[in-house]
Amino acid sequence: MDSKTKITVACFLLLWHGLVMADAEVTRQNDGSWWSRVDGNTVYQGDQFFDAVNAAANSMGAGTINVRNSGASGLDTGRLHAIRPRTDQTLDFHGHRVIVEGGEFVVPIYCDNRNNITVRNLHVTGAPRYGLWFRGCSDVVLEDITMDLTRHRSVGLGIRVDDSTGLAKNLTVQGTIHIKGANGHGLETYGVDGFTIGDVTVVDSGGSGVLLNNSRNGTVGHVVGLNNDTGGGYASFRVANNNGPNVSVRSVYSRNSGRGVFSVSGSHGTTIGSVDIESSSAQGILLEDATDTHILGGRVADGRPNCQLVRTDSSSIHVNGCDPIGTPPSGSDSNLIEGRYRIVPVHSGKTLDLQQCSTQNGSEIGQWDWLDNDCQVFTITPVDGQWHTLSAERTPGKVLDVEDQSLDNGARILNWDYWGGANQQFRFQNAGAGKWRIVNRRSELCMDISGRSGANGAKLIQWECTPLSANQQFRLIAH
Repeated sequence: MDSKTKITVACFLLLWHGLVMADAEVTRQNDGSWWSRVDGNTVYQGDQFFDAVNAAANSMGAGTINVRNSGASGLDTGRLHAIRPRTDQTLDFHGHRVIVEGGEFVVPIYCDNRNNITVRNLHVTGAPRYGLWFRGCSDVVLEDITMDLTRHRSVGLGIRVDDSTGLAKNLTVQGTIHIKGANGHGLETYGVDGFTIGDVTVVDSGGSGVLLNNSRNGTVGHVVGLNNDTGGGYASFRVANNNGPNVSVRSVYSRNSGRGVFSVSGSHGTTIGSVDIESSSAQGILLEDATDTHILGGRVADGRPNCQLVRTDSSSIHVNGCDPIGTPPSGSDSNLIEGRYRIVPVHSGKTLDLQQCSTQNGSEIGQWDWLDNDCQVFTITPVDGQWHTLSAERTPGKVLDVEDQSLDNGARILNWDYWGGANQQFRFQNAGAGKWRIVNRRSELCMDISGRSGANGAKLIQWECTPLSANQQFRLIAH
């Protein structure tokens, strides 16, 4: 490469770095003023925190704006007053605070039709209209956000992501998310398609802890809600306004809230792995005008009542403290299943199979192509309320049995002489659309095809029930 070419390449790289990968520093000086620098160049000197951050955002393309000190918002001037990152930018507050001093229209972070934005390590205090507000934005990442709020008189939401001005897709919320004192909801989505929300804690809110409206194709981790709309009708976890389908929630923990879990207004296709709900001022769990909505396990206590379904079908609640509630198999008038069935894992379309057709205790159960033999047909027999045994036709007197009465993920399900153990009894949870989860009485874990494998011979094990896992869902085909 000649010297002229080298100079040209070097200039291009410098230009690319400056325009595409710029980094900014926003700092407060000893005299209280704010400075913003982009790649070492000063772009703002003045008294206003928000203006300093916005000057950095407006003076660069993609890159990270590092906020090195806490700062106060200042008052609004009758219109929306906010920090406004641009497309492809990251705001990293490094654990510092945005202190909202007051005003009707202060929003610490606001974005409208800008994509690929990350906000991390932010602590909001005061009474914002919204702590974070994203409208018509996709590919948003929110990480390690805490809020200690004094209630805004009219709105006062913690985090809201919506499609009010354009598409809202691919939201990620991760790390520590803790919101206290919101006048409205802690975290709310509206019209979001595709989301991964991790663990969220919402305390002392005037609305729901986590509220999903008209959103679909996403997962939520552990929701913890304490004193969310106590005495009212919102819930620690709520779905509304045609929310769904394909929504999976790992767990909900709720204390002293209006409700623990609430699905309403045509929401559908939500599955919650487990709940722990106490002392709700209304229902602990209410499914109203819901379809294909399922709660797989846990407990509820001290609700008014604990559980209720209103104009709801193809849904189920299986938690301690509620009578089993759900849609029975077609043609049945109860939750019990009885008869001879081929049991088909939904993810593979194969069938449960007594491996090698062995008649010995300890023989493994797996999946295999359908061969229409008595090693692949199982008799399901109710034995105690909602509990059942499953026995291969080849081995009458033996049943499916969780190895060594294990409570662990990954324990094998084997064939063994029936002796009445809780590890030999299972209940069926309606997963919607003719699909069932099969849950062990002793461990409360689900039957699972190991590794989500589609191969012949993949083993049947037990694993923590995961709402959207097709390798934990089975079709029952009468034989």
